Amino acid sequence: MRSVDGWKGECRVLALCPADPYHPAPITFFVREAFVVSQLERETGALFGPLWAGLSDEQYRASVELFVKRAQANDFDLDWLKGKTCLDAGCGSGRYSVAMALHGAGAITAVDVSDSGLAEARRRARDFPQISFQQASVLQLPFADASFDFVWSAGVIHHTADFDRALGELVRVLRPGGKLFLLVYGAGGLRWKAIKALRPIVADLGAAFVDAAIQAAGLPANNRKHFMDDLFVPVQLLTDWQTFLPKLHGHNLCNIMRWTGNTFDQEQSPDAQLEDLVKLLAIAASCETLAGSDRDRYLGRLAKDTAQLYVDTAKRAMIDASLSAESVREIVIGQGNHRVVAEKAPA
Repeated sequence: MRSVDGWKGECRVLALCPADPYHPAPITFFVREAFVVSQLERETGALFGPLWAGLSDEQYRASVELFVKRAQANDFDLDWLKGKTCLDAGCGSGRYSVAMALHGAGAITAVDVSDSGLAEARRRARDFPQISFQQASVLQLPFADASFDFVWSAGVIHHTADFDRALGELVRVLRPGGKLFLLVYGAGGLRWKAIKALRPIVADLGAAFVDAAIQAAGLPANNRKHFMDDLFVPVQLLTDWQTFLPKLHGHNLCNIMRWTGNTFDQEQSPDAQLEDLVKLLAIAASCETLAGSDRDRYLGRLAKDTAQLYVDTAKRAMIDASLSAESVREIVIGQGNHRVVAEKAPA
């Protein structure tokens, strides 16, 4: 037992590395684990839940169809899902649960930390009785070992307080021989650098103000989720592939296949990545325009100048004749997202 600032119980060391030029080194402090996990999850759920409700029916259908297109582009046999027991870990709006149901999954359990997100998912999936919803954390899944044939977790564990623990939980509930799909953010690229530089600025402006700026910039609802997620989610871990692959092997996963087909345009094209940076610049400019105080006006201008720097850097790299196409991709895009399907090795 150890007492820290009046708390008693199990404690751990948590190191946070904010994208803050005034605190370039990790800030290390002791906290009670249960408090930190629940607080981060509450904040994350509060951010994501309302964003899912903003998707139109057409945008939602497109996100369901993306599951199929991406699976087919990566030679994943959708017939394999028939009759399988599946877990959608961090289900958000339930779009992937619906996609699995449409392709014959026998029973799908969808979990998320967000009350409002789960309410939206239940509404969207009301015609699919094989989908059940439950509020739960990927850091402590309320299921027995080896409960599922297929575990799907897209864009979730990089937002948790403990990436390795979350990965371990996903593998724990997977049956030997079962399949795990993961999507996590890859490292590198100018867009992520811009996001990391902007986060402490927009934090001072506030999420409600920036959300209004995104809408004033005329961006569609799916872009609203895209940018609000990146700018305000409490934890945002970027993973290098050379670090990620050994983690997968270390968690008893084998037959690891990368999904590289039908990725987002900005993961393949420097032009598309530049377009995304320009949208970020439009949001920053909108922050300056909407500012109601001198402080916010200067913060908005700082955000705009920061975003402009990354737009200009991308443009310079793209016209630099001394750079190979591969170098331009590495500078502008980075590693994109890591998508993998892996099997759990026999015990």
